[in-house]
Amino acid sequence: MLGEPFINAELSNAIELYLKYKTQPENPIFQSFLVVVIRTLVAIYGELDILNPYITKNEKMLGGWNTNLTKFGFPLEKLDDFKKQFTEFVKSEQNNEKPNIPFIKIEKTLILMFFYRHKDTPMPPEEQQKILNLLYLPTNQNQKIQSDLANYTTNPLELTNYFQSVNYEFSHNFTIQEEQRTMLIPDAYQLLGYTMDRIENLTDQDLAEVNKQVYNFFQVDIDAPDKEELLIKAVNYYKRYGNRITSGNGYIDFLLFLSIIATAIFIVILAIFR
Repeated sequence: MLGEPFINAELSNAIELYLKYKTQPENPIFQSFLVVVIRTLVAIYGELDILNPYITKNEKMLGGWNTNLTKFGFPLEKLDDFKKQFTEFVKSEQNNEKPNIPFIKIEKTLILMFFYRHKDTPMPPEEQQKILNLLYLPTNQNQKIQSDLANYTTNPLELTNYFQSVNYEFSHNFTIQEEQRTMLIPDAYQLLGYTMDRIENLTDQDLAEVNKQVYNFFQVDIDAPDKEELLIKAVNYYKRYGNRITSGNGYIDFLLFLSIIATAIFIVILAIFR
């Protein structure tokens, strides 16, 4: 490697191998995964946008790697993670880890980059196909790619499913937003038999489903603006009286049972004084 590595040693080495073997496309080194990643970036962004920052050691300034690889709208924070995965991939490969998680992350990032590019600047079919021929998908006819898929993944369809999902989202102009993780009061989960350790280890999607079950069990409208306050009152009632509120509105039932209790107290007082 010449001089200081560009971004990290693994990424620099992949670019150097690309430059060394690009006139020998059948060479096994040119077919190795990280070199194919560089070839994919070149196909998406153009060779100058990938190589010029490497030559000038320009990562973050104008005309550098960050600028060039985010010009179609690709998020900078995802690019920062992408760069780290070059190092993580080599570590995972050396440890014979399967699945190789960095391999999957890198490919998913390249798929996202492909769709950001195509959405911003639509590509003709032949240019799209050139990129698709470099992605590690089960439909790819390249035998080396199929061999790497078998070596690095336990579910080769994961990347195909991801590709189809992103394609659908971009085709329908969806805005990709991170789902907010909402934890309800611990008592609500525990009354339904969940431990907090189990709740904390749920995925965001599974937690959202459990929250729906909680609101449904305590008969609180999940769309109510004050649903959390109603849930607290419903849970407190359940803890005290051992039954759910049954009218469909936690707050109304809470008031209803208070009125029943008040009526009972009033009757007792009347009986005493009579």
